[in-house]
Amino acid sequence: MHEHHPDTPESSLFLEVFRSKSELHKILWITALWVFFSVGQAIYDRVLLLSEGVDVSMTDFWTGMFINILATTFAGLIGGAILVAYLQRWVRNHPYGKAIGFILIAFTLIICFVTIVAFLTRVTLVENDPLEKDVFYQLGAHIRSLAFVKDYFLWLFIVLGTIAGILISDKYGPGNLGTFFMGKYFRPKREEHIFMFLDLRSSTYIAQILGEELYFHFIKDVIRDATPVILKYKGNIYQYVGDEITVSWWMSQGLNRLNCIRCPLEIRKIFNHRSSYYMATYGVVPDFKAGLHCGPVMVGEIGVVKRDIAFSGEVVGTAARIQKRCNHLEVNLLISDDLKNLLNWSGSKLRPEHKGDLLIKGKMDNLELYTVVKD
Repeated sequence: MHEHHPDTPESSLFLEVFRSKSELHKILWITALWVFFSVGQAIYDRVLLLSEGVDVSMTDFWTGMFINILATTFAGLIGGAILVAYLQRWVRNHPYGKAIGFILIAFTLIICFVTIVAFLTRVTLVENDPLEKDVFYQLGAHIRSLAFVKDYFLWLFIVLGTIAGILISDKYGPGNLGTFFMGKYFRPKREEHIFMFLDLRSSTYIAQILGEELYFHFIKDVIRDATPVILKYKGNIYQYVGDEITVSWWMSQGLNRLNCIRCPLEIRKIFNHRSSYYMATYGVVPDFKAGLHCGPVMVGEIGVVKRDIAFSGEVVGTAARIQKRCNHLEVNLLISDDLKNLLNWSGSKLRPEHKGDLLIKGKMDNLELYTVVKD
C-alpha cells in the first residue's frame, strides 16, 4: 500500500503562494477584529470608571488606548498566525477535548506574554523613573487582580469565537457566512448564475485499484489542489459529492476575464504539474471532465437539523447533463451555447469549437455544445 504524504516538495508554487495570500488575508482580518474589540473594551472601561466617579485624564486614556491597540495588534498578528497556519488544522485532526485543552494552554501563554509587554510599555511611558519602582511586584499584583481575570476570560471568549468563525466560514465557503447571519436566503430568490460540474475521470477504476482508504486520501488531495484554483477564479464551491465538485459563479464574476473557463483549464494544469507526486503516491494522475451552463435559478436555505444554501432549476440539471456528454464527445470541457454567447473571447487566445448538441426535453431546438481550444 502507498504511504500518504499530505505535503510534498512537489507542491506547485501557485498553490503555496495562494495559500500564503489567503492565510495572510485571514490573519489581517483577525488582527483588525481584535483591535476593534480592544478599542471597544477601552472605551467601555473609561465609561464605567466615569460612572463610578473615578476621574481619568484624557492623557492617561489615550496613552492606555495606544498601548491597547499596540498590544492587540501584536497579539493579533501572533495569535492570528497560530490560529490560521496551525491551530485550525490541528483542531480538525484531533479530538475536541484535546484541542480545547491545547487552545487554553496556547492562549494563556500568549495573553500572559502580551500582558507583560503591555504592562512594561505602560510603566515605561507613564512613570518618570520606572526603574525605581518594583516593576515585577506591580506586574504580579496586576496578574492577580480581578481586572486581569476579566480580561482573560473576555479574550478567551473572543479567541474561541474567532476559531468557530474560521471553521464555520471554511465549512460554508468564503462569502457565505454573512448570508446565514443576515438571513438573505430565508425566502427563495431568483438569481442568475453559472454552474460547473467537475467530475473525476475513471473514478470507479481508480477506487478499485487504490482501495477505500487510499482512494479517500486521493480525493482529499484532489480537492485540496483544485480548491485554491476555484477560489482564485472567483468560483463558489456549491457542494462536494463523492469525486464531483459543483461550482457556481455570479454571472458578472464568472464572465469577467473568462474566469469560469480559465478555472477548469488551470485545474488540469495544476494536476499535470503535480503528476510526479500523484504517480509516486497513488500510481495515477487525476483528470477531470467539466460541463458549464448558465441561467436563472432559485436560491434559498433548506433543511431543519442541518441547514444549507441550495440551488434549484433547469440550469443545474442541464449543467450536470452537459458534463456527462464529455465522454461521448471525447472532450474534457463542454460549455453551452448560452454561456458561449455571453463570454468575451477577444484577446484571450481561447476560442469555442462546436462539438455536438444536447437534447432538451420539452424544447424544439437542441442545445449546442462547445469545447474550448487555444488559438
